[in-house]
Amino acid sequence: MECMINDLPIYYEEHGQGKAILCLHGFTEDHRSMLACLEPFFRNTFQGIEKYRRIYLDMPGMGKTPVRDWVKNADVMLDILKKFISEVIGDEGFLLVGTSYGGYMALGLVLDESIKVDGVFLFGPCTVTNFEDRILPEVEDEDLYIEDGLEDAHEDNDDFDDFLDVAVVATEKIWRRYENEILPAYKIVDADFTDQYRKNGYTFSFEHELKEIQFAKPMTIIVGRQDESVGYEDAWNMLKHLPRLTYVALDFAGHLLHLEHEEVFNLHLREWLKAAK
Repeated sequence: MECMINDLPIYYEEHGQGKAILCLHGFTEDHRSMLACLEPFFRNTFQGIEKYRRIYLDMPGMGKTPVRDWVKNADVMLDILKKFISEVIGDEGFLLVGTSYGGYMALGLVLDESIKVDGVFLFGPCTVTNFEDRILPEVEDEDLYIEDGLEDAHEDNDDFDDFLDVAVVATEKIWRRYENEILPAYKIVDADFTDQYRKNGYTFSFEHELKEIQFAKPMTIIVGRQDESVGYEDAWNMLKHLPRLTYVALDFAGHLLHLEHEEVFNLHLREWLKAAK
């Protein structure tokens, strides 16, 4: 499906009916990573799937959504999402699920109190866009697990080497999920756009205001104790004042925590859905 925002066709997929859940992927990923993460949960393990309409979109320059010259920075990206919400969801209350840069966008939406967000679930969210300003853990070899024989089985595979750069728990099963769910988006991303965007427009002009978010509805944040991409402390420092915040820092988990600890991830997702009605 497509939603036209000015001259920009936003690609998205819908599954189910009921209360809308808008799912926001990470930077240079696309809707497939979120769909593969969430749909098995809804279809196989969650009682109450009929209550929810899951919406998976591709942000500009990623997946099947092209880019336009006027998409120059995070403020514009957020405005596109707000217009998408207005067109596709309307005035009803909805839920937000976001990961990494999608989590950053989700926080930008929550900051706008005119948008009717009834609950937020974030995993491995980016909250500080300047990499040098992030509080990141020091990860040692003993903090990692690599399945015996896995490296030998995939030697001379550059994609596998990239996987090992972000994986804390590396098994054949997790590698295959990464290869099928996340890697394909990297192969088709508009790199010219994303490279320039990251250099010149990655940060909200109002990022400092995110720490002032007032949100009294259920929010769950799951982070990886060994996440060297966004860390585990910045989100807590920014949002610990929220009254209904559940904050989980998983040991032996990195930026792929939803793959590395699927059962724990699903447990917290289920509990959040129970609370965010």
